[in-house]
Amino acid sequence: MISIREQLDRGLLVCPRTRKQLRQQGDLLISEDGTAYRLSADGVPILLIDTAEAEKYSRGSAVMSRQYTAEAVQQKSSIPQRLKAFLFKDYRTRASRDAFDKAITSTSGDALCLSIGGGPDRPHPKLVNLNIGPFPNVDIVGDAHQLPYTDNSADAIYCEAVLEHLEDPVRAVEEMFRILKPGGKLIAITPFLQAFHGYPNHFQNFTVIGHARLFSRAGFVVLESGTSVGPMFTLVDMGYVFIRDYFPRFLSFPCRVGWKLLGAVLVPLGSFLGDRANGYVMASTTYVLAQKSH
Repeated sequence: MISIREQLDRGLLVCPRTRKQLRQQGDLLISEDGTAYRLSADGVPILLIDTAEAEKYSRGSAVMSRQYTAEAVQQKSSIPQRLKAFLFKDYRTRASRDAFDKAITSTSGDALCLSIGGGPDRPHPKLVNLNIGPFPNVDIVGDAHQLPYTDNSADAIYCEAVLEHLEDPVRAVEEMFRILKPGGKLIAITPFLQAFHGYPNHFQNFTVIGHARLFSRAGFVVLESGTSVGPMFTLVDMGYVFIRDYFPRFLSFPCRVGWKLLGAVLVPLGSFLGDRANGYVMASTTYVLAQKSH
């Protein structure tokens, strides 16, 4: 991952409103037209046009506030959480894992690989996490609709489980196209068959066709698209949500435990369904690997 200092030295970071280059003065980043943006206590640039609205959004979901904390990140390394992650991992298809490698892993050591909506996890050490809130492992606080990067600056982009939460995904994808270098690649992974999960909002899901069209309409060349997480995970996940939200309270907890244990068996056994040609029909998530043409 290239540092914020290096990003500033290379002229990559800009004012999200005017797209004028930023330079550091103390604990502020100043654009060429005099607009100032502050750095957090941890040195994270807060590059937002409306910081109050962004803070309201990032605190608007109880689930997000609970999951995106330093304590929650630390707990993921505990033995119970590691066991849970092993039993209930999402089983991405081989094709979607390979697509991630083609877009991110294969880039050079000094490449700017930007994770839109990234954090608190960092799936690859090259990724620079950009998110709307100053959560753990977030390197840039910014809005996906107004990315604080200059044109043709990113070598690669990763965007997972984000587009469904954006009020204007078309604009966000156009921003990704703007900042990606010619020849640069992007991988997006977005829900198709998932229940409502607001962080704090959930506006849309995408079929495999709709997902690809979203990027091709913005000017990307879609290299491939397909199933990321397949039908068996969809069945187990939807069943869990149904039990959680619609069963009587006294039945909900024991049934959820039983369903999770059953799912720990069913999902691995049915993981091959995602690799089938028709895996997208009931996919939990789909992926798109796209490139900005030279």
